[in-house]
Amino acid sequence: MKKAVSISLMGLLSVVLGWAQNANVAAKLGYPQMIVYNAKIVTVDDASFESRIGTIVQAMAVRDGKILATGSNTEIRALAGPPTRQIDLKGRTIVPGFFMTHEHPTDWAFMDREALRRALPEDNKFMIVRWLMGTAEQQFNDFEGVLKDEAAKAKPGQWVWLSFTWGPNNEYAEGVWENFKNVTRQRLDQIVPDKPVIIKKQWPLELVVNSKALEEIGKVIPNVDPAKLPDRRIEPDVVFNSPGKNGVESLAEVLKAELELWAAQGVTTIGSSTYTYSSYQALSSLDRKGEMPSRFAWGYTGPDFSTPTLHYIAGLLGTGSDHLWNIGAWDGAGGSCSTINASPQVKAAENCAFAPGSPGRESLENIIRAGGRIATMHAGADKDIDYFLDAIVKASREAGMSLEEIRAKRHAFDHAAGAPRPDQIPILKNLGMMVGMTSTLLWEWHLPYYDDVQRVREYGIEYAAWAQPRRSVINGGVMSTFELDRPIPHKLFFMIDKMITRQNDRLNQVLGPAEKSDRFIELKALTRWGSYYVLRENQLGTLEPGKLADFIVLDRDYLTIPENDIPNVTVLMTAVGGRIVHLMPGLAREIGVQSIGPVTWETKPLENYFAR
Repeated sequence: MKKAVSISLMGLLSVVLGWAQNANVAAKLGYPQMIVYNAKIVTVDDASFESRIGTIVQAMAVRDGKILATGSNTEIRALAGPPTRQIDLKGRTIVPGFFMTHEHPTDWAFMDREALRRALPEDNKFMIVRWLMGTAEQQFNDFEGVLKDEAAKAKPGQWVWLSFTWGPNNEYAEGVWENFKNVTRQRLDQIVPDKPVIIKKQWPLELVVNSKALEEIGKVIPNVDPAKLPDRRIEPDVVFNSPGKNGVESLAEVLKAELELWAAQGVTTIGSSTYTYSSYQALSSLDRKGEMPSRFAWGYTGPDFSTPTLHYIAGLLGTGSDHLWNIGAWDGAGGSCSTINASPQVKAAENCAFAPGSPGRESLENIIRAGGRIATMHAGADKDIDYFLDAIVKASREAGMSLEEIRAKRHAFDHAAGAPRPDQIPILKNLGMMVGMTSTLLWEWHLPYYDDVQRVREYGIEYAAWAQPRRSVINGGVMSTFELDRPIPHKLFFMIDKMITRQNDRLNQVLGPAEKSDRFIELKALTRWGSYYVLRENQLGTLEPGKLADFIVLDRDYLTIPENDIPNVTVLMTAVGGRIVHLMPGLAREIGVQSIGPVTWETKPLENYFAR
């Protein structure tokens, strides 16, 4: 008995000495600025392709933007010093910050009502902003009157910018699609002949401008072809930065507001092209000032794809700051050509963007030969992915690369709308590739050219298993990531559930039941696999000591709640590098600080985003 007591006392003494040593180390190196404790901290440190998420701890210390230590409440709180803010989370769940590896915030900023209204005061010099509201029928009934009213308010030099609205659940999308064809340049010229006008469908990037707007666009984009509008450059490069205007700082505020909306849903890193030089300059300005609400991993998309430029871009791969860095390049999105049999009309409409001899194929091979990486690229159906894989092998061989050098590039394609086929997965694995998957395609029926309902109708139900085939890809040892690829950050947890269940409400059917995922795999896709995609797995993606402290606090336990409750999860707090960029009012009151982020905006209807 005495021996047992002795061992117990020695063990206790060892623990106490360990705590004291930790405290001494903290005192010498600097106390943590923040400790979160009494939490369920899901580190996602399991590197397997299994439905395991790894270590779960109670507390975490953050110093200088990085995770100093994780462990029990007692261990971590012993590191605290006078400057340390300690936050009792009362059992709430923490997970790593989310990655959206193919998103378009520089586009969404001009489709998201709250971000644009937040960033542009009514007296701004760039454009009058207005959204049509109500059902599709109501919007089109109001269209001409609202446009005339806004044009009458426009000051010299201001654009008149008006957008239709799809509704919080895209319930008006079909009506907007159907009627938007009646919005023509000729009609706009009759309504507003003397001021530049932009009318947007909301999504995708379709817009119509009047003749006065074409004149203004031509001053910045020479020889603009009206048939090739929409053009991503119109708002950032023309409206904000046309001759006589220097709107980079104002554009930066618009992009900042959009990134804040995504951060409020737990998204701490986005992968995308910036698409325009003005958007890149605006993001760079935010980065220099330390005002980026999240991280942005960007892919180069032109305009110059000459060989010397591609060598420069290849040299940029992985470089930049902690908030803005390059992860690849691409020129030309993948097409819709498939190996699946279909009607002659369907097959005739297919487009092979990467077939040998095509401009898209040439660009891919030039990027690869220059030593670059293909990433953030839109991709289509399985036949085009065959061509993409051929391009990687051919161009890499011509560049003298070994298989290990090819694998080190981590070439990727996004969307997984009709690929990979089962037989393509071992090839992806052998080449060290990754796949981004667009969750929204399992839900939508609104986009006649894109969603899975339409493609199931055209190709047959067997096609459904080739769309976002998460289970087959992970079983094949290939990392896959998460995308919304839509301006609907408030639907993120809803879309997580769609990837798990693959339930399409329009068809009342599960699309490809064998490809059902689970909450643990989706969490890996949103975190550690996303960090690998953006070339930052040593700094981000898991909650481990030494990594940047990007984490989110949830209002319920994502790991244990009923599956049908996952869409209801709310992000209470988001931290990027230990800096809180989003904090809901309830938790803010609880820890004695002010709310932070979009919930503090005075615009409406933010309750649609943060109702809980």
